[in-house]
Amino acid sequence: MKRQTAMALAAVFALSVAGTALAAPANPFVDVPAKHWAYDAINKLAQAGVISGYGDGTYQGNKTLTRYEVATIVAKAMANSDKADAATQKEIDALKAEFGAELNNLGVRVDNLEKNSSKVKFTGTIRARYDYQDKADTTDPDIDRTRERTRLRLNMEAPIAENVTFHGRYESQSDWGSSSGSEAKLTQAYIDGNVGAVGYSFGRQPIWLGQGLIADITGNCDGLVLSGGNKVKVAAGVFKYDTGIEADSNYNFAVANIDATVNRNLNMTASYIADKNELYYKTVSAGFAYTGIKNFALSGEYGINDSYNANSYNNGDEAKAWFAQLKYRGAQQDKIGSSGMWVGYRSAEKGFDPAEITTLDTGRYADTTYGNLDNIKGMELGVEYTVFKNGVLSVMYEDLDLKDPQAGQKKDKSGLWATLIYSF
Repeated sequence: MKRQTAMALAAVFALSVAGTALAAPANPFVDVPAKHWAYDAINKLAQAGVISGYGDGTYQGNKTLTRYEVATIVAKAMANSDKADAATQKEIDALKAEFGAELNNLGVRVDNLEKNSSKVKFTGTIRARYDYQDKADTTDPDIDRTRERTRLRLNMEAPIAENVTFHGRYESQSDWGSSSGSEAKLTQAYIDGNVGAVGYSFGRQPIWLGQGLIADITGNCDGLVLSGGNKVKVAAGVFKYDTGIEADSNYNFAVANIDATVNRNLNMTASYIADKNELYYKTVSAGFAYTGIKNFALSGEYGINDSYNANSYNNGDEAKAWFAQLKYRGAQQDKIGSSGMWVGYRSAEKGFDPAEITTLDTGRYADTTYGNLDNIKGMELGVEYTVFKNGVLSVMYEDLDLKDPQAGQKKDKSGLWATLIYSF
């Protein structure tokens, strides 16, 4: 194969793969004059590391290449194939097949290069939070009502096959000045994709239902969820989750969700969650999100838990809950100086959410003593501001009451949260 022929083919994909936009360096080859028709292409290929010439500093463009020399060029292009477009990748695949034997003899395993061409993408968030809250279970003035914590979340994402993507997350949290409790935990490890018109997610995954009233778990839910639809999206699944209510509390749950886009400003949802024996959860909800007023977002949801536990707490009746929130603008991670504020109200009867399946990661609920949506009522006010790119500071004040305080408990449960979250 003539060197010009090989380089003409290499240039087709290597220029796209390398994507170089560097200033032209000094002539890398003594036998390629600056006025040569291929001078710019050869320079770019040399910068990208696709070609290196010979040891004497020559390019020898008129020399016939051996198959091993072509295989070396192919191997270097394969190493950069993560930058290739679809057409270029097709060229590379054809060359891999043609020179597979030579690549293996050179110690370049084609299967390993294929795996490396789809690199794992790592992202993460750090959350530093200070909070103060009244303790409803004590009136002792010496009890420390403050807490400072830092949390790290390291996220992973990688395509592993056509229409199949892996998602993972390790996270750790501990009090300021202490390593206690900072053990890294695998909270997400799942794949998602689709088979025809049916989407799926399988493994340790987050579960979000409706507007977040009855479930917004960020991880540790091991199971399978199937979904489908466009303007009306339907999802159903099963998973196992440690509720923490009892010593052996790894309960099996079933969930279902309908998410309907009524128009570009209105979204409606209907949701369901229940544990296997309907002991703690047999909950349905209906919610909405509306963005038809400029710079404002209004959301709300109403739910009923008709489980055995909820009935026992409410004289044979269901436990009911609802929330509403009005938000103005919002801090954007990539826009320094952007800001937002919100006001919200929530009310939940005892037994509605005993295992705190509605977590405190929505930015909407922050109570950590007696459950986010269990035996509580009151309002909250919050503001947020992007202090630097990918760094958002938020401050929230809650004025809450226990709906049904027991003996020795205070009714008031006010609190203050200051949180800085930055991403990388």
